Amino acid sequence: MKVWMWPKSSELNFYNDLLTNSLCGAGMDIRDLKHGKLFLKVGQAKSGDIVHIHWMHHAYQNRNPLLFIVKSFIFTMTMIYLKLRNIQLIWTIHNLYPHNAKHHSMERFMRRLICRFCSKLIVASESIKRKVIAEFGVPAKKLFVVKHGHYLGVYKRNGRNFREEYDIREDADVYLFLGAIQAYKGVEDLIEAFNAVKTKQTYLIIAGKANQEMQEYLKRVQDIDHIILELRFIPNESIADLISAVDVMVMPYKEITTSGSAILGLSFKKLIVMPNNDFIDEYFKEDMVVRYDPADDTGLKNAMKVALNMKNENKSPNYDEVLKELEWSTIAQQIKNVYQGWG
Repeated sequence: MKVWMWPKSSELNFYNDLLTNSLCGAGMDIRDLKHGKLFLKVGQAKSGDIVHIHWMHHAYQNRNPLLFIVKSFIFTMTMIYLKLRNIQLIWTIHNLYPHNAKHHSMERFMRRLICRFCSKLIVASESIKRKVIAEFGVPAKKLFVVKHGHYLGVYKRNGRNFREEYDIREDADVYLFLGAIQAYKGVEDLIEAFNAVKTKQTYLIIAGKANQEMQEYLKRVQDIDHIILELRFIPNESIADLISAVDVMVMPYKEITTSGSAILGLSFKKLIVMPNNDFIDEYFKEDMVVRYDPADDTGLKNAMKVALNMKNENKSPNYDEVLKELEWSTIAQQIKNVYQGWG
């Protein structure tokens, strides 16, 4: 049995590399369906093989509705081909819908159709499983919960002192937003909340590549005192030093299913501020997250205050216990069981 993974690895996210390496360590033969090569390479798969796709929308989506339909038709033919060849199609559903999906009705139709063609579906939490069942009409027996693994030891310290570079005193309190800066990430709300709570002792670092819409917004922001804008892709070799320089990571996302950024923060044992959602209960324990109601106009502001109070109380949550549940060797064995029909 070969597993044709799309993608097998990624320059933007270590998740795929960690998953692939752990599956290889569990004895699986993982082949690469490179981005853009799906339709060319599935022809190499044989009966009994598996095609495992992560971000399915790349195979059919387009902002032009006509091209969306054409690509969707081609992908449907590909799924029929796999079915006729007795090749399992497995989809890890990372998000219920792609961020910034333009044609929602066609998107929903395709995702419901894909769920029907898939032999099995993998999700990272029970809460996502319930949402997939409700939204796409998937029978529960087709869905398998396998958690998102941790990032322990992935990002190494390189000795950069970001506080010194940004002229932040060692005794100051620092919030961090890290990741791609897009509208659904809630950066506008974060800046407003920070400006409402900041003191001479507090700073906010916003680090990540901004899309055009958010670049224009950030240029218009008037009050950026004590806000450091690092508007570029943060290279992997800088991640550990940057996170180690801050006290609290803030993730004011408007949409959350599973958050790789939250698991990154968890891996560095950082206190996190994020909207209340079911994902928190399945991955975190007490004193690891300060949650807030996103419908409350003062929710984020108050949560950021609470987070600093908790930080100053020097609480010691049992991170090791939580991270042990996210070992990649365990996750690889669980996915191997799904492949082999033992999930």
